[in-house]
Amino acid sequence: MIKNIKFAAGMALVAASQLALADVAEVQVSDVNLSVSGGGWWYYLPVDVDWRDKSAGTSVGLNNPSFLDSAVFWHGNAGSSSVVDGASTAMASMTTQNPSDLNGMAAQARVDVSGGQSGWSFAKVIDNQILVAAGSTITVSLKLDSVLAQGAMSQGNAYIELCSTDFTTDTCLPANYAEAVVFGNAAYSGPTTLTASWTSPSTDNTWAKIHIGLTASAESVAAPVPEPTSLALWMAGLVSIALFRRRRA
Repeated sequence: MIKNIKFAAGMALVAASQLALADVAEVQVSDVNLSVSGGGWWYYLPVDVDWRDKSAGTSVGLNNPSFLDSAVFWHGNAGSSSVVDGASTAMASMTTQNPSDLNGMAAQARVDVSGGQSGWSFAKVIDNQILVAAGSTITVSLKLDSVLAQGAMSQGNAYIELCSTDFTTDTCLPANYAEAVVFGNAAYSGPTTLTASWTSPSTDNTWAKIHIGLTASAESVAAPVPEPTSLALWMAGLVSIALFRRRRA
C-alpha cells in the first residue's frame, strides 16, 4: 500500500512539473447589458435579417501542427468552438439567457498550451449596426469574471467599442471604447466591469456600430527547458518512481 502511495506521489510530482510549463490565457465575461437613456429612449438592433451577415461567432486555432475550428451565428445566441492537441487546448464559447437577446449573455476565450505549441481564441459577442433614437445614449456594460495571462508570450483581452457609421466607414472615439487587457505574467488589476457609451446626434435617428469581443493567445517555448522549480519537481518525481521500481524488482 505504501509503495503504491509513493508511486502515485512520484507521478503527481512529474505531472506538476509539466503543468508548471503550460502557458495559459483566459478571458471570461458575463452579464452583458445594453441599455438606452435620454432623447427618444429607444434603439433597434437587427437580428436575423437578410441584409446583414451573422453578427457573432467563435474561432480558435492551434499552430504546431495546425488545428482550426469556428462557428458563426446571430448575436444573443449560444455557440462554441474548440480544438485539442495532446495537452494543449483552445476554446471559445458563448451562452445566453434569452435567445436573440444580447442582455445577460456570457462568453469565454481560453488557450492552454505546452511543449512548443501556440494558439489563439476569439469570441465575437456582437459586430452589428444599431439604430439609436435622436438624442439617445446607448450604454454597454459587462462583468469581467477572469482576465488571465500566464507565460511570457500570453495575453488576454476584452473590449467594447461603439462607433458612428455610414455602413462603410466606422468612426470610433476613445470616449466610446473600453478595454481590459493583460500581457505575460502580469496580474490584471483594472476594473471588474467594462462600460462604454455612445450618444446619437439630437437632429435625427442615427446608425451606430457595436463591437464586443474577447481574445486570448499564448505561445509556449519550443523544447522547453524547465525552470528551477519545475526541474526540481520533475527530478523528485523521477527519483520517487525509480526507487519504487527498483524496490519492486
